[in-house]
Amino acid sequence: MKPSTTDLPRTNDSIRSARQMVAAQSTSLTQARGDDAGLMVSELVTNALCHGSGPITLRITCGPADLMVEVADEGHGRVEINTAPGTAGGWGLRIVDELADAWGAHHGSTRVWFRVRLDSA
Repeated sequence: MKPSTTDLPRTNDSIRSARQMVAAQSTSLTQARGDDAGLMVSELVTNALCHGSGPITLRITCGPADLMVEVADEGHGRVEINTAPGTAGGWGLRIVDELADAWGAHHGSTRVWFRVRLDSA
């Protein structure tokens, strides 16, 4: 399937928009896995808003075996799991790490992706 790519404005409304776009593309997932995908994209868009810069791009590809989601911005920070999350945050990539079947970041960029297999339960 052809990827769906959208530029999101740097506003909090983009979090909800990203969840809605993932939901529309993830109809082949179970309800629980679709909810997981929505939570993960929310975390990645939130990270882009809080820590990134420039436009935010959302790319969604739903193939026969999996759903791939990528969130990118023009930030220059490192993408890594926070070793000391707390009440102020730092949980986003831990959530993605726990829920995704696979995830990562393109080397030297803030392009973060995750994959959810369609047959995951």
